[in-house]
Amino acid sequence: MIRVAWRSMTDNRMRFLLPAIAIVFGVAFVTGSLVYGDTVRAAVQGVPKDFDVQVDQRDNNAMSPATIEQLRGVAGVGGVRPVAEGPAFLVGKDGKLVGTPGSDGGIGFDPQRHKLIGGTAPAGPDEVALDKWAAQRTGYQVGDKVRVVVAGTARNVRLAGVFDFENTRIVQGGTLVAFADATARELFDPGKGGYTSALLTVAPGTSQQALATAVVKALPGLRSYTADELTRLEASDGDKLTMILLIFAGVALFSSAFLVANTFTMLAAARAREHALLRAIGAGRRYVLRMVLTEATLLGVAATVLGYLLGVGGAAVLKSQFAVFDGSPVPLQPFTPTTLFAAFGVGLGVTLLAAYLPARRAAAIPPIAALRTGLPPTGKSLRRRNIAGLVVTTIGTLMVVLGRGEQTMIYLGAPTMLIGLIILTPLLASGLTSVLRGPLTRIAGLAGTLAVENTRRNPRRTGATASALMIGLSVCAAVTVPIASISAKSAETAKSWNNADVRVEALPFADIGPGVADEIAKVPGVEHVTALRRALLPLDKGDLEVTAVNAGAIGALVPLTIREGSLDQLGTGVAVASSVAAERGWTVGSKVGKEKPLTLVATFDAPEEFGAEALVDTANIPADELWNREVLIKASGPAEKVRDGIRSALDNPVLVVQTRDEYVESQAAQFDLYLNLLYAMLSVSVLIGAMSVVNTMTMSTMERIREIGLLRAVGLGRSQVGAVLRIESVIIAVIGALAGVVSGCVIGAMTVSGQANTTPVLPWDRLAVFMAITVAIGVAAAFVPARRAVRIPILTAIKTDTE
Repeated sequence: MIRVAWRSMTDNRMRFLLPAIAIVFGVAFVTGSLVYGDTVRAAVQGVPKDFDVQVDQRDNNAMSPATIEQLRGVAGVGGVRPVAEGPAFLVGKDGKLVGTPGSDGGIGFDPQRHKLIGGTAPAGPDEVALDKWAAQRTGYQVGDKVRVVVAGTARNVRLAGVFDFENTRIVQGGTLVAFADATARELFDPGKGGYTSALLTVAPGTSQQALATAVVKALPGLRSYTADELTRLEASDGDKLTMILLIFAGVALFSSAFLVANTFTMLAAARAREHALLRAIGAGRRYVLRMVLTEATLLGVAATVLGYLLGVGGAAVLKSQFAVFDGSPVPLQPFTPTTLFAAFGVGLGVTLLAAYLPARRAAAIPPIAALRTGLPPTGKSLRRRNIAGLVVTTIGTLMVVLGRGEQTMIYLGAPTMLIGLIILTPLLASGLTSVLRGPLTRIAGLAGTLAVENTRRNPRRTGATASALMIGLSVCAAVTVPIASISAKSAETAKSWNNADVRVEALPFADIGPGVADEIAKVPGVEHVTALRRALLPLDKGDLEVTAVNAGAIGALVPLTIREGSLDQLGTGVAVASSVAAERGWTVGSKVGKEKPLTLVATFDAPEEFGAEALVDTANIPADELWNREVLIKASGPAEKVRDGIRSALDNPVLVVQTRDEYVESQAAQFDLYLNLLYAMLSVSVLIGAMSVVNTMTMSTMERIREIGLLRAVGLGRSQVGAVLRIESVIIAVIGALAGVVSGCVIGAMTVSGQANTTPVLPWDRLAVFMAITVAIGVAAAFVPARRAVRIPILTAIKTDTE
């Protein structure tokens, strides 16, 4: 049977080519995701921990030297190593940041942990040491001037030494800047000189977990993590990425299943006579069923092996783009049992499941009936399918509509609705072709009429082909609508909540230094400037979140509506949002605060996006209790000139300086990167859908050689035959596109409508691009089949049923 199945596949190799490619892509997606995830996990887990338990404060504040001494006395502690560390950014010779911002860090130099391989340990506030991989990437040598950014402030320091240290930050592509211990403590706990954490080793006879428990019991204000727990947490980032990639791999495999099923269905019709002859010479239904499934198994195995190799290559590309550094390159993990089982499980599983129903249909054909041309599906079976499709689609749509504000309902309803549409695609195909028949006849004449009738001839096939394309486009539309809506909302918000001509904010994971606003105020052309800083004002009961501002500038930079009082005395008082004042029973003249009460001088209303419950002058809050949000600037001259002056004055690559127009544009475009990444991952599904259209057109053309010959014989020219096939291909593609785009827009709109203050926005430009791509797919899919069909001599075509 294997020999017969293999010969059948080699005889029809061109027909099996596209479904094999679809399975290859799907398996490659799965394999690449798992291999890359395993590699990241191995890289992180391969970093040794030189401690057993890490301890820090529950309130995220630094630990005092006294707390460190208390830790030394906890039972089970073998050793205590205090650590001062936090975000620190290294600037390269080109003025750009080096490494991955989320992993860049600074730390107090510890000669026991940081092994010098060149130079000396940093000895003062103007010296640092770099990890050897950061030094290699930047080309810095011992003695060079190096620029680093800590706590939002850029400074020039001398590179005193280079050290070797195995650390998770470095493995994840970050940099590690080591300061003298006293300098690090002052940088990461200003004014107090504390430690951010402590690393403990266990005494003999004590376990990691026992020590972690003992520390928390002895010092309830601390929290502890064992080294094993930290390793698992660090590896979880790779697991999250793997899960995201696997979701898109599932979409690709789902699309592949339609292509495989459609191929075996069409092959069963084309080889009906072959199967009938096998039945006539004594082969039973089970034999035919097993033979077709054997073909599917061979196809699945071959495609899985190729997909596995392609996936390993894809993982290598991901690894090169998101490189890891830990002293020696971390090798790929391509042959773990989980990856092997998953790849062959999905590759074979999807292929066999997709081929099973076509195999049953092939086995069920009676020998006599199979000697004739294939019979169309009965109206009764199609009616049952339509009813089932309507029911499932209705249920899914209701779940999506009723799920506004409840994402779980949408997550369940969206796939249900898509499954219902997949069941309904034959009905959708019949309905759309009925609508298109008149316009296409008027526009394309006989070619349009023939194309419509060809798509209506086998609505099941048309529906299955359109479904593969519908899935990818539906997901594309479903992610595009929410992102377009949020982008539009962000742009609108950026325009309305402040009047600044220039704005300064820090990159993610970075800060704005406390003296930045003062430096900006010195730049020519700056009329008003205020930093927006968050702080907590203690009350008798709880705390009030306040925004510390420049009292003399805030009125010119944020559109505030004063309800009572005036901001004239804000320098020595406090202004409170009218809603907060009403809730707490405060009026102008009330005392606000516990230790040093401030007089309430005004109540105000502000744009919701400003997000301030109360305003105080920066001078009224201790500097160590402030954390910066952004800086707003009002310019007296051209905004672009002021922007350039600020950039030059700050010379800080972690600070983004933008004019108002640039800021609004960036807010609208901030999600474009994520959307483009999603499109890149979904493009595999769309490509598989396109291959489904190509495959259907190719195989259906082979089935209709005699029909095409007769059309040529009665006077249809080559260009007209080609036009028929191209229009037919476009119709199929448009059916899938319309179903996918409409369903995706519904899902996306319902997702957005459940979010507060966000209105669904349909991105007509992108939707138009989707439709244009679909038409292009339809035209391209028919190119090769049409070219082959019109080249067959008329007499040869008339004499034969297949090529």
